[in-house]
Amino acid sequence: MKDTFDIIENPAPTSHLWKQWKNLVDTEGWTSDDNSVTGLVPSLKTTRSVWAVTKTPERNLVGSVVWNEYDDICWLGFYLLSPEYRGKGIGSVIWARAMSRIRKDLVLALRGVVKMAPKYKSQDTPVDGALLENYRMSSKDFDDAMKSYKTLELTQKCVRELSGDEWQKFLKYDQSVTSRDRHEFLETYYKKLDYTIGFTFYDTKGNIVGVISAVPTGHREKNFFKIAPLFADSDDIAFHAMKVLSNVMLEKHPNATLIFHLVDTPEGSFTVLHKFFKALNLTAGISGITLYSDAYPPKGDLEKVYIPFNNSCHFDY
Repeated sequence: MKDTFDIIENPAPTSHLWKQWKNLVDTEGWTSDDNSVTGLVPSLKTTRSVWAVTKTPERNLVGSVVWNEYDDICWLGFYLLSPEYRGKGIGSVIWARAMSRIRKDLVLALRGVVKMAPKYKSQDTPVDGALLENYRMSSKDFDDAMKSYKTLELTQKCVRELSGDEWQKFLKYDQSVTSRDRHEFLETYYKKLDYTIGFTFYDTKGNIVGVISAVPTGHREKNFFKIAPLFADSDDIAFHAMKVLSNVMLEKHPNATLIFHLVDTPEGSFTVLHKFFKALNLTAGISGITLYSDAYPPKGDLEKVYIPFNNSCHFDY
């Protein structure tokens, strides 16, 4: 089988392989890795990759292992093969090559579908992490659900429109919540992607007390939007932020399906929204389970994290 493909590493961001990769990711339905991820990963300085490609003149995608190395973690976000090449041992070949390239001082983390977890745990990532669940609602149902929640006396601003000083405060707030310096990623996510919707909220003293955003995910014609992140200083502020966003999504994307990815850890504020969605008689879908090569305690102020970013560009929990 090796005679039918070549292995290459780190193709240029302009390579046709990345377009084929994005199409395959969207077709797989991995909605946690939204369009900002598939748009940004090819050009991020933190991105590393190993690919199997055909030996034809077209050099098309056979399979890939794509990961990002930042802080003290290697987040392996994309291990996939084109459907016609599955079950032929190609995945094991490119996986082994990728493992040989990953820095050994980093904790390796990945999110796998539950049925594949035993295989991953038997190899390089034996430590269990959080389960990632998702709830789905239409824009209209979300807006209806938020009508009964009170509106607070908070000032809101579109993140894209923040001034220089406001932006610096925004970055400090994000770092205070996540314990990560993500300024380069956030600059691109909020200011350079024309489809990101984001709001930040201020109390009467001008202090940031919350942020919420939405971004398309999957094939655009499906009209899916991932709601993430939601950081807030209290439950009331979190629900206020969701109410504001619900109005915007109903106005701008009335036919959209909104997807909320929540982790199942008992720490912090994650359980608040689990209770909210279950009270609406919604059943959670399973997006995957996080696995690690070694213990990796949660970082940041979990009391303020209601919905994490949790994408490959910047993993949270």
